Amino acid sequence: MRWPRAETLLLVLLLAACSGEKADPVASIPPGQGESSPVAAVESLVDAINVPDFADASRLAVPGQAALASLAEGASFADVAEALRSGDQEVAANFWSGFAQGTGSFLVGSVDAEDGGTYTESGVVFSLVDITPANGESRRLLLRDVDGYRIDLFASFGSGLADKMVAPVERLLSTQTDDARLILLDLKEIVPSLLAAAGQPDTPSEVSQQLLALVEVITRVT
Repeated sequence: MRWPRAETLLLVLLLAACSGEKADPVASIPPGQGESSPVAAVESLVDAINVPDFADASRLAVPGQAALASLAEGASFADVAEALRSGDQEVAANFWSGFAQGTGSFLVGSVDAEDGGTYTESGVVFSLVDITPANGESRRLLLRDVDGYRIDLFASFGSGLADKMVAPVERLLSTQTDDARLILLDLKEIVPSLLAAAGQPDTPSEVSQQLLALVEVITRVT
């Protein structure tokens, strides 16, 4: 697996969850379940991206993670907290919409998905799926069983998020509001995902350091 270049990842994030545009014309997206297996979840994501149907794709991200990821591009604490409280399906739909236009182009067209086994980090079991597009190099996605199998955004794409999240998380630590406390509590839940991303054999050392730096800031929370 080759990690995407930093400038491409930046484009993905700029187009993703905190862009001002909606991925679908609907007013809201109801919550949905994941899939019965890791490979089925990836295949469903590929199908949704190819339609495109980003409302359906939204259910294939671990709930709450798209809202947290929007911190990387300057989403307000109020908006992130509201998405965590009421559901971040629309944010997730926007994430996949931006993803499909950038690094996620490897999920467009014919894609072969294969079960890559499991990886355990801090007691959390991640399922690995290796995907090979018709024209391109193989990539790996990490999934978790959260009401069905879904893509773990931080375990799979944390390399493009970590360095931009350190400053917002440091601000959260000094912000004494209910919104900040809620976000910090949910950030603690992604620590195993960040460690899983850092622990993958193909993760460059500099990327691992960025992931671990974010973990260090998050774990200052008492």
